Amino acid sequence: MTSLAGEHLTGLKNAIHAPDIDKQAAQPAVRAELSQLSQVLVRYHDQIATGFGVPHTRDHGVRDAAHRASALIDHAAQILGPRPTTEAPESVLAEKIRCVSIALGCGLDLLASHTPTTLTRPASPDAPTIAATDTARALLHQLSEHVATAAHLAIHTGSTSRDASRPLLTAAVLSRVFGTDERPSINPVVLHHIPERIPPAVGENITQALTGISASIQRLNNPDTPGSITTWRYLARAAAVICDLNSKTILHLTRRMDELNEDHHISHLKQINQSIRKTSGRWKAITRRWDTYDSFGHPAAGLATDASDLIIRLGRLVHTDPAWTPGPRASYRVKSPEELAATTTAAARVATVTLRAFEACNIIAANHRTAINDLAVIGVLQRQQERPTFSPRVPAFIRQLLGLYESAETQGIETVTALGRAIQGLASNTPDDADEARLVMRRAASGSEINPAALANTAFPVPVEECLAKTERNIQRASSSAEAPKFHRSSTP
Repeated sequence: MTSLAGEHLTGLKNAIHAPDIDKQAAQPAVRAELSQLSQVLVRYHDQIATGFGVPHTRDHGVRDAAHRASALIDHAAQILGPRPTTEAPESVLAEKIRCVSIALGCGLDLLASHTPTTLTRPASPDAPTIAATDTARALLHQLSEHVATAAHLAIHTGSTSRDASRPLLTAAVLSRVFGTDERPSINPVVLHHIPERIPPAVGENITQALTGISASIQRLNNPDTPGSITTWRYLARAAAVICDLNSKTILHLTRRMDELNEDHHISHLKQINQSIRKTSGRWKAITRRWDTYDSFGHPAAGLATDASDLIIRLGRLVHTDPAWTPGPRASYRVKSPEELAATTTAAARVATVTLRAFEACNIIAANHRTAINDLAVIGVLQRQQERPTFSPRVPAFIRQLLGLYESAETQGIETVTALGRAIQGLASNTPDDADEARLVMRRAASGSEINPAALANTAFPVPVEECLAKTERNIQRASSSAEAPKFHRSSTP
């Protein structure tokens, strides 16, 4: 939550430099929100000063500094006036301040939940860590930025309440000084988030390409904007292009293994080429089916852009043109097998990039239901206009399209599994690529498993039913062998 509060704080810092900040900050709602933020900061410093109610050791003045800063911030809150009484902020600047207050308040509640509030409730195992001096020092260091920002905003609130800036600045300096330590501060855990787009750059190496592809895959799996029918039409065509580019790459790797006399890898790569052709055929069938429907606007910029980034990176991986882009005038000259992968280790790295691209296609196939549902609604409405009926049915072409997507996903999982096994064989000297391939294969397997119980069962060396049957046989055998010794003397110490 402190990380989230830091993100909101960045927006608040930018607002301070706005040309009309004096006009914005002079509103009563802003002063009320600043008072509320100050009270949250007072609560933080009070908890640090008391060690969150957990017995603690001497801290060389850290908690004393938190107590003194708390008194200063509380004095500033009294100058700023009463807290807000409205549920919704009354201005944009007031909303930004409230976002910081809420994020900080939630973070404080989470920390306080680990400490006992009654005599009968024990502290959590993490309570000593929260009450430690290093934690108190790190919290003071982070809070000093929030206090300083509140002070700079208070300067612009008007002649009456601008006096609150002085105690706030004093408290910020106090927290900053005692929050500084020679040892590195405690970094908050980065929460799961959608990565920013990494635009393709000319001259990317394999590592940069893999990083960009990973970002695009995560963005495809967590779209920030809803897709449309045109979006999924575009993504289907993009998946077909990705399969064709991957086919070129794997074919070149097969030729390179022949040049390196790695015969035991050639047969696996040839089987993968056959599987890729089947996957490509599934996506081309989906594309042809989408082309029979009318267009509905433009594709969503986020999803279409991420798919385009994948195509560009894969095309530049296999083609000689470092600035290759898809289009009628795109270069068809491909790299030589030696240039694509000089060694078996390099081949494993290139194959890993291809594997992640196939994972992106599987994600597109698995997340198709929104567009199909929209298309089904449109189809039903059109039929209702032509032939009104009280029992509308899902058009047959919707079921056919759904079957095509499910077939593409199933075939894509087979391709990912086969390619992942081949990469594990190629990556004998690069455990990172082998681990990456294993992770992608597990994600594909978990995505294809419908029954969670059956998925959990596959994690055992043998099925659970067999384990239970074997145990029952052992019990019956033991009960029928009364003369058998109950213990066996080990031959080893």
